[in-house]
Amino acid sequence: MQKKVVILDLYRNSRYRISKDTCGGYGTENDFGHGFIAKSLGFVAKFSLFWPPLAALNLLSEFKNNNLFSSIYSQDINDIDNSIDYVFISTSIVCANYELKETQQLVKKFPKIRFFAFGSFLNIFASRYREIGVATITGEPEFLFQSYTIDHKNLNLFHINGNVDVIKKDPNNLSLPLWVNDKNTATKNFLFGYRNGYLPIIATRGCPYSCYEYCVYPLQQGRKINAVTPEKLIKDLNYLHNNVGSKNFVFRDPVFSINRKYTNELLSEIEKNNHKNFSFTVETHLNNIDDDLARLFKSAGVDWVKFGIESAVDDVKNNVNRYSLKNDEQIDTVAICSKNNLKTVAMYILCQPEDNYETHKLTMDYSRKLGTNLAQFSLFTPYPGTPYYEKNKHMINCDNFELFNQYNLVFKHKIFNSISARKELGKAYSNYYLNKALKFGNK
Repeated sequence: MQKKVVILDLYRNSRYRISKDTCGGYGTENDFGHGFIAKSLGFVAKFSLFWPPLAALNLLSEFKNNNLFSSIYSQDINDIDNSIDYVFISTSIVCANYELKETQQLVKKFPKIRFFAFGSFLNIFASRYREIGVATITGEPEFLFQSYTIDHKNLNLFHINGNVDVIKKDPNNLSLPLWVNDKNTATKNFLFGYRNGYLPIIATRGCPYSCYEYCVYPLQQGRKINAVTPEKLIKDLNYLHNNVGSKNFVFRDPVFSINRKYTNELLSEIEKNNHKNFSFTVETHLNNIDDDLARLFKSAGVDWVKFGIESAVDDVKNNVNRYSLKNDEQIDTVAICSKNNLKTVAMYILCQPEDNYETHKLTMDYSRKLGTNLAQFSLFTPYPGTPYYEKNKHMINCDNFELFNQYNLVFKHKIFNSISARKELGKAYSNYYLNKALKFGNK
């Protein structure tokens, strides 16, 4: 008889969109600050954007590929009952307290079920889960099946041991995205115009850039690039399309196009096989884009390009080891994207340690000058586990991890407090999008 597995992905109630797949699996909550524009954008994000964490979906695929288990993905705690053998909890920072509380109640209610927890933030919360009888998985969970023989006996042993460390990581040996056949794994992205599905995929894991000082992606994926072959990616894309008809995909790579030779091969293979007119969103670094790559992006079906700008002021970026092009070079690169009909999203971070009202004004002015289609502003967040957090623990003045969501000030800033930071955030959104509306109205 097959053992029953549930991949449980819990979300607390919020007025705002919560995503656990963003920010390296720590997650974000899109509360864009004070003001009508910010609140309206938060409302739009809440009801137009969602996809489950890709690590959870890929883990589901591995279980579906194993004939010993019957598995489902669920966001509903009521799907857990005494018929279930194993529950794998998808954890995050943005729902940390809620996930732990609900899991503790489940453990008490169903003592015969073996519970496991996974997620990049789990390194911080692991002891709390073990204290309540939940085993932990460290590393990328979808590679669990490559590291060990996964059967009923071994899962029970792992549960008794309290922790299992994922060792082997070959993305080419992962299962097809069988998760797409589960009715509970619905996604949505109306904001970017994708009404017929918008599915997450990944080509490369890991990021070697110097902004690991405050970025959480390397905490689970490491700094070494781990790439899937173009052939494997094409096979996955076709499987997703053939089973649900989706033509729209978002690459969840920390930095798409980080290896130019690999990127050229991958995009060329996509272009050659793209008879179904797939469209893609990628997140990259402007340093990687030139005319040749922009043309290849477009010919391969890339519609949207996202990139971090963070600040318009070099001293602000240098303080946190953020490497970027000079402002004029960024303007030129965005113009290259526009010339090739690529739509762009720039991401900015306010209230960085060296920020003040003047640097904010320069960044807000620059965001309008840059000419991107959309802009996203957030607040600098020293995430637990990052080098920056370890060096500056004395500055942290918030003990509620769920507020570490990129939209609350969680450290003692020399200029801003929690209220003024939120006002600055709202001002940035208002300035940018009112300017866009005025330009559109004058056409």
